Amino acid sequence: MFNGEKFTNYQNKKVLDVKDNKDLEAQPVQVWNSNGGVNQKWTVIYVDQAKKPATKGFSEEFGFHINRPFYFRSRLPFQRVMEMHGNRYVYLRRWIKGRTGQQWQFDGVTKTVLNMWHKNYAIEIQSNGNGRHIYTTPTNSRWW
Repeated sequence: MFNGEKFTNYQNKKVLDVKDNKDLEAQPVQVWNSNGGVNQKWTVIYVDQAKKPATKGFSEEFGFHINRPFYFRSRLPFQRVMEMHGNRYVYLRRWIKGRTGQQWQFDGVTKTVLNMWHKNYAIEIQSNGNGRHIYTTPTNSRWW
């Protein structure tokens, strides 16, 4: 769920976290226990933000507009975005206009966060939700 600041995994209640609180290019994004650090704070920037915001299709339960592409933007000083690298790993990267590996969407049917580059790949946590590393895979991890 996105609460306006952090993303919490439905299964293990851990949050998206920039590893070691380092605002570096290609720094891994992981999950960690919530500690309120700035490395765990994110902003959702919808790709169509310049247009009139959508008023339909908002999931109150999960905090996302359904099937509306967005960026996860870190609140660390350089405000990098989360990017799917290759077809598996997730890193912090500088924003590049139109790069679909940096765009995500919430699927209202499966309740997963999918990448726009590989549209059937969702954010997943290693070890069946028990690890700290995240990657993308055809899956059903739920975020709220």
